[in-house]
Amino acid sequence: MDVVTAIEGGLVVSCQAPEGHPLRDPRTIALLARCAELGGAAGLRVNGPEDVRAVKAVTGLPLIGLAKVPRPHARPLITPTFALCESLVRAGADMVALEVTAEAEPEAGDLPFLVERVWKELGVPVMADVSTAEEGLLAWNRGAALISTTLAGYTPYTAPTPALLADPTLHGAQALAGDPAVTRGSTTTDPAVPLGAAAADSTSRPETGAAPRPGLPHEPDLDLVGELAALGVRTVAEGRLRTDAHVAEAFARGAWSVVIGAAITDPLALTRHLTAATPRGSR
Repeated sequence: MDVVTAIEGGLVVSCQAPEGHPLRDPRTIALLARCAELGGAAGLRVNGPEDVRAVKAVTGLPLIGLAKVPRPHARPLITPTFALCESLVRAGADMVALEVTAEAEPEAGDLPFLVERVWKELGVPVMADVSTAEEGLLAWNRGAALISTTLAGYTPYTAPTPALLADPTLHGAQALAGDPAVTRGSTTTDPAVPLGAAAADSTSRPETGAAPRPGLPHEPDLDLVGELAALGVRTVAEGRLRTDAHVAEAFARGAWSVVIGAAITDPLALTRHLTAATPRGSR
């Protein structure tokens, strides 16, 4: 069974830990992945070739690989080069996750082209991490197998507060509408228009300069999930999902699958979140 079909209707667990985190060890990440598998996860999302190899050795679940590239004073970019994609596939990733955002394009180049190059040259499907419906459609039209809402609320033109310009995977435990018949290759979004050019045009990006979506930053952007799904795009709900109600609502909005990370696999973030509600923690 191919990886896209394998995760349909299921939960993908993101097993990651940044540098400096107590869980930052490939063997520990592999143990988290085993727990996710035993708990019924349909797939895994893992950062970096070393962790991909460690997880691949202990689980049989479909593995979505990504590689975060740190930046000073900004969130990391998600797999912005072909070389990183290639290293993940060599390590055993069944699918590569990479971002397609206007924010990243000035540094990473033509990201929709990178989507196409990965599935054509490396022979694995691509999950495109996006922050807007426009970005999702651009990636979809270049052959991305799945579009994930991972970065909704974390790019400068979707973030309601500067505090959200951090690593989105560390917030899990914290608190183009159109015709549904539109499908790949038939959309009002021109795939030939560079992402950066679209970002500069507020008429082509209604989110730019507009009020933030209701519920952000603590709630997942399920409106974006619904928008993309209504356009015929296989959409993965990711970003700030942390409850069974969030999961159920995401599927009700048309999600292909759901990704949850820190709300499952980060006891440090969970402890901080719950401690903040205590009398001592609120001092």
